[in-house]
Amino acid sequence: MFKKIFNRIFIGLTTLLLFTIMVSEASPIRRNNNTQTPVTDDDIREFKLWVKFASAAYCNVTDWNCGKACLGETAGTRLIKFFSNTVPRDNNGYVAINDKEKSIIVGYRGTADVKSFVSDTEFFQTPFVNSKFKDAKVHSGFFATYNDTREEITKLLKDLIKKNPDYKVISTGHSLGGSLAVFQTLDLIDTPELNPSNLITYTYGEPRTGNQDFAKFVQSTGFKFFRIVNRNDIIPHLPPQSFKYNQYGPEFWVDPEKNIVECSTAEDETCSNSQVPNLSIISHANYFDTAFLLTCLAK
Repeated sequence: MFKKIFNRIFIGLTTLLLFTIMVSEASPIRRNNNTQTPVTDDDIREFKLWVKFASAAYCNVTDWNCGKACLGETAGTRLIKFFSNTVPRDNNGYVAINDKEKSIIVGYRGTADVKSFVSDTEFFQTPFVNSKFKDAKVHSGFFATYNDTREEITKLLKDLIKKNPDYKVISTGHSLGGSLAVFQTLDLIDTPELNPSNLITYTYGEPRTGNQDFAKFVQSTGFKFFRIVNRNDIIPHLPPQSFKYNQYGPEFWVDPEKNIVECSTAEDETCSNSQVPNLSIISHANYFDTAFLLTCLAK
């Protein structure tokens, strides 16, 4: 098992190093002008809670047994379904219920194997037909991965929502899993029982998922997408903007001094873009003391 984890990390680091070189050559250094808005203590509490649920998606969750991520605040979560789709792409995650938080949770795993890295590097875009912006497009590899389980998981979530009408729905994921969580939320927006107060998304180190029109669509929904970026994490800056990809706003940034601030606009040069080209793979691997690829090993 340790060999498997090591191979995943090695492949990931190698791939991301190549991306680092590409981004560094194309992007100038941007300076921080300290115009960010501090976030509330309540938001910070939520960020630190849901990152544990995001990290649990890296494990083969059985009966909510996944090492450190399934202990502490997340203990007592009821696993409803663990899914592991391997053909034609790897798409792993789970659906669970936490009664203490009164939440239905869907967590998507980030990039953790060769097939997922192949999906990550498919920079071609495909139309996102559910958008009111006719030119909205998304990463074809990400969207194909999501579509492998889309119908099954969306139906399961809607069934659970009907059975638990007073519960929130939380979509969460790290890296590629963040993009999948965004797609899932967008598929649930028209559910009659849901509204911006009880359908919330938390992503950690989410890459650029689509083009500018897709980013505008996400922002226009009125729902809460907490896109969290740790320091100089490289992944939120990929694929490069030169490939017609853009982030959506706001961005919640853990700055180099570990302050957590909000920048309301997308691609704001005072938040994580201020760190380009000095980007890091290490900053992607650990959010709020949660080491994603190693979370299943930590007891």
